[in-house]
Amino acid sequence: MNNSILQNIIQKKEMHDFMEIISILASYKQRILLRNDILLVFKDYCFERKMPEEFYKQSSIARFLCKVQEMFLKEDYLVIMHRYQIARYRFYLLRTDGAFLEEINVTRYLNLKDHYVDNVEPSDKHLRIDMLPFYDYTPTIKDPRSVGNGTRYLNRYLCSNIFNQPNEWNNNLYQFLKMHTYNEMQLLLNGSILHNFTDFFHELQNTVAWLGEFDGDTPYDDIAKEMQQRGFEPGWGNSVGRMLETMQILIDLINEPTDALLEQFLSRIPMPLISKIAIISPHGWFAQENVLGKPDTGGQVIYILDQVRALEKHLKQEVALCGLSVTPSIIVITRFIPNADGTTCNIRKEKIHHTDNCWILRIPFKDRHHNIVDNWVSRFNIWPYLEQFADDAALQLVSEFSGRPDLIIGNYSDGNLVSSLISDKLNVIQCTIAHALEKTKYLFSDMYWRNNEDAYHFSLQFTADLIAMNKSDFIISSTHQEIIGTDDSMGQYESYQFFTLPGLYQVTSGVNLYAPKFNVIPPGVDENLYYPYYEREKRIKTKTEYWENRLFKDKTPDIFGEIKDEGKIPIFTMARFDKIKNITGLIEA
Repeated sequence: MNNSILQNIIQKKEMHDFMEIISILASYKQRILLRNDILLVFKDYCFERKMPEEFYKQSSIARFLCKVQEMFLKEDYLVIMHRYQIARYRFYLLRTDGAFLEEINVTRYLNLKDHYVDNVEPSDKHLRIDMLPFYDYTPTIKDPRSVGNGTRYLNRYLCSNIFNQPNEWNNNLYQFLKMHTYNEMQLLLNGSILHNFTDFFHELQNTVAWLGEFDGDTPYDDIAKEMQQRGFEPGWGNSVGRMLETMQILIDLINEPTDALLEQFLSRIPMPLISKIAIISPHGWFAQENVLGKPDTGGQVIYILDQVRALEKHLKQEVALCGLSVTPSIIVITRFIPNADGTTCNIRKEKIHHTDNCWILRIPFKDRHHNIVDNWVSRFNIWPYLEQFADDAALQLVSEFSGRPDLIIGNYSDGNLVSSLISDKLNVIQCTIAHALEKTKYLFSDMYWRNNEDAYHFSLQFTADLIAMNKSDFIISSTHQEIIGTDDSMGQYESYQFFTLPGLYQVTSGVNLYAPKFNVIPPGVDENLYYPYYEREKRIKTKTEYWENRLFKDKTPDIFGEIKDEGKIPIFTMARFDKIKNITGLIEA
């Protein structure tokens, strides 16, 4: 490498200023400089030398430095992580006089980072983890703006293949429709009557013409016998009108495939019928009353309970529209805590409020001698119990569902690890939901993992995250930024692309952010509880009076402080007393 790299980045007329700035940055010898630190140094430089605003915002130096996520000093060089595009990186060694720039690969960058932390010479004997080869035979998104729209991308990818290879894909479509069953009941298509795609498509067109003679509101049951004689099993719709729409969408898809038609069709059929769902959330106090505010117990519990109610409602609607008589079942697997501290966490099975067939199923932690652990355990300390917990949960799920679940949804690092173990054991589709990735919460939590190991066991947590991210069939994220960040900042999942746990292992490619397994679904809210302030008719008077008393009037031992100005809107927050939660910052604001 030579000066040509530097010349391509920094304009010749700005080279002197660049060298001055690098010299200043290199004087910060005791710490890693992050993007904000670097930009503050640059801002001070511009201010002290009365540089024009255009130089501060648009110079080649500004364009380069605003993309540098971090740098640290290694002997006579600054080691630089340059995020030149969203989730795209280059790594450089820049001489401290600013006159020479060399590009290096991610392995050398991580070696230098290890050396910075441990002050031992870089070695090639590291355990290195590279997950990217496992994605070689799967479609990959190219445009960063499409990351998080995995389902839409796959629909477009499939339609492109259908269009280019119609005969092969038509046969695949026939096989796909023929494979659907539920409890040994054939759905959609009877292969004993319709022997191949040609038979199926011919009869599909005839059936659409025949259904057109009926009133659209005619129930499926009235024509079920004739439909089955034609080779069409239940699952196309609950009425003639619904079946006609579904079949016409399929005909249009076969004749002229588009991603919109494919999405419409797949949303209408039971593929395969998802009716038994396991949701995994091992840590905290998972119950419906008297638990909020306890350690490790907050938004995740609320999210899951709301998710369960919404899922059951959606599944019931979809099953009914398909014309099937199936009762969905959802089981939340969590921890059984014998010393329940006034909660229901010592009850093995508990019905979830406002649902028909959704349950909390609690399974105890067991120590190495298979004795039940009686007391609550922090989520940072539960790792030794999870493998046995997963084995016990798999057995109980099979018993409760009278067979395997159709889908397993993990929550947070511990639940995602357990769901990975269960899905492997039972060969079940796995979904991952992070809720929070601790790696991005704590500054340099990977580099200085040993300093936090006793309290947080980050080495285990980050490893569990890597396993779940790559093992899961799909990942649900709240926002696009959570996956891949913004122009200026890294995303939470993006931080797992490469990192090092010095002395333990290096990750050169931890997760493929461009895999279509990522899907953004913003969390919803219960509209019975959250609505515009002006819809006062929805407020329940007794609840309003209760909270007014609690906030402004009651004098009880569990209330600390006093709200003197009732005209100011109260702000509610709930979190553990940890500096990372920045409660003092909220109070100050």
